[in-house]
Amino acid sequence: MKTKLFLLFLLISVLVSAQKAPDHTLTLDSKISDVYLHNLTGIPVITTDGAVYGVNGETGQKIWEFKESGFIKNLNALGQDGGSSFSEVALSPFGKFNQTIFNIKTGHKILDEKTNGYKGIFDDKFVFGKNAILFFAKTDKTEAKLFLTSIENDNIIWESSIKTNKKLGSLLLGGAGAYNFIQNEDKIAFTAGKTVFLINKSDGKVILSEKYDAGKLFFTEDNKSLIAVENKSSSLVGGAIKAGFTMGLSLIGKKVIGKELIAFDVNSGKETWKKPIKLDEGFADYQFEDGKLFLIHEDGAKLFDYHTGEDAWKKEFKRKKVKGVEKTSEGYIVYYKNKKHLVDNTGKKVWKKPQKVIKNVDFEVDDEEEFTTFSYDKGTIFVTPYRIEYFQNGEEKRVYKIKLDEKNDKLTYHEKNNSLILLSGKKLYILNPDKELGKDQVKKIDFNDASKITSVEIRDNGYFINSNWEYVITDFKGNVIKNEYFKQPGEGFRHLKNFGSYALGFTGFGMQGLGYANATYGSALVGSGAFVGKQNTINRGIKHANKGVSQFNDGTTISEIGELLWDGDRHNAFKATKNNAFFYANKGGKKVLVQVNKDSGDTVETYEFGVDKPKYKIDKPAKKIYFSKGKDLKIFSYN
Repeated sequence: MKTKLFLLFLLISVLVSAQKAPDHTLTLDSKISDVYLHNLTGIPVITTDGAVYGVNGETGQKIWEFKESGFIKNLNALGQDGGSSFSEVALSPFGKFNQTIFNIKTGHKILDEKTNGYKGIFDDKFVFGKNAILFFAKTDKTEAKLFLTSIENDNIIWESSIKTNKKLGSLLLGGAGAYNFIQNEDKIAFTAGKTVFLINKSDGKVILSEKYDAGKLFFTEDNKSLIAVENKSSSLVGGAIKAGFTMGLSLIGKKVIGKELIAFDVNSGKETWKKPIKLDEGFADYQFEDGKLFLIHEDGAKLFDYHTGEDAWKKEFKRKKVKGVEKTSEGYIVYYKNKKHLVDNTGKKVWKKPQKVIKNVDFEVDDEEEFTTFSYDKGTIFVTPYRIEYFQNGEEKRVYKIKLDEKNDKLTYHEKNNSLILLSGKKLYILNPDKELGKDQVKKIDFNDASKITSVEIRDNGYFINSNWEYVITDFKGNVIKNEYFKQPGEGFRHLKNFGSYALGFTGFGMQGLGYANATYGSALVGSGAFVGKQNTINRGIKHANKGVSQFNDGTTISEIGELLWDGDRHNAFKATKNNAFFYANKGGKKVLVQVNKDSGDTVETYEFGVDKPKYKIDKPAKKIYFSKGKDLKIFSYN
């Protein structure tokens, strides 16, 4: 009996010692409300009921603290977890507490209401070429100040003032904003309060202040003019356009924006066309081709001389779902749906009938249906929001068809292997005709809850598929190598209240403006409709890039933004392959954070937190875990 008791005691001792102890514990004056990890600098920001702190993760010591009366007012007024008045300024070392901007690395205050004379910061944008953030600060109902602030030394490069023709909106409700923000090498353009502004990037001089309700802005290919498209849409889609999102507009079969376009000279601000361009239906998309402007609307498309605004084609090309145009020696090829049509240099149709883009396949789409394609040596896979169809080369009839549930089915693409991955409930399809992977090779995976799966990460030898509570490791054919479900501490759905913390701790997508860094080694599963739109947007972007279109005109890619950041080493660390996943679980009777190797599924380490709803953040580049409990901040390192 003594031997058995001794062995039991020894086993318990081993289990206890297996829980990793924190490297540092910092005890603050009052209970910690929230822990926020500023991803560019790696500085943990800690908020309590009475102060805000910056912490050195390597030493566990405070770097700076703010305790002034009024500075942290209402810090915990929004949200149950506190810290809501703090936000990170994307693509910078800056943070924002209420209406104060400061450097998170040093604690140095840069802008505040009293010193700089404004009521509140309502927007901020990264400015290329200056390595700076442009802050928009409301001073009156229709007036604002602009501060261009260097991310290298915190200096204000210039200050400018603007006046709009409409109210800027409420700071509290987030109604104010700088929309349609675009820039080229030396100019910045945006809309605010239904006014179009054009500003010198070098000194902040306002070149243009035009009362015009623009739904979209873009520079011409030669950067000599700014084009504004009127905004006449009250729909959610129109609102998203006005907010500056790219949605693959040619994919949308509705009138999404106004019918009028005007142009302004970027140096004088004067209108460059004798009269606006008028479209038959609402603007959907544009393309520069052959030194001209190709405008797509809901019911067709037409080519224009963007220097004068005059017609380059006498006749409009009337077809729904136009995708783009391409110059050839015979004229222009116009693409729409799954078809293409040749027109001459005046826009007159040369062919009597259109041709299919993909010849010799029986694939049709209706006016409201978008599709994307994936090419293989053996054939072509077509994907729409509602189905996947595979056609073998030389065969008109399809080989197979898979119906899609646009809301629930999830798709992603493995670029290196040229494989299309579909997760439909518990069915996993890895589609690649060249590797003999098709509909008949479907794998059934016994997920605990397939609806909660959030991502597929491409590893060296397979896929790591996960939700925040379980993972599955497969090979490149979808065969399961290992899977595990983690039971959560607490009862019912209590742990779902802290879903955001789990998601941040596990996926690493908590970087505001920088979550994309993970895309260099992983792929996010998206709904079928979103996937089709995303793929077409990527394809169009590649086409534009290959044609040498200015990165400023078509939008600089996120990876290029990263190259401009002041803290390059840390940004590069985010792009490195990560080998660990973290799950919070009730394991062995203990409430622990479990560190799992993504290739083997082995448990690397466990960290005992001992609470049902932990507040923690994981800094992957620095390999640190920050966990708060009461007044204590515990810092763990991991391998």
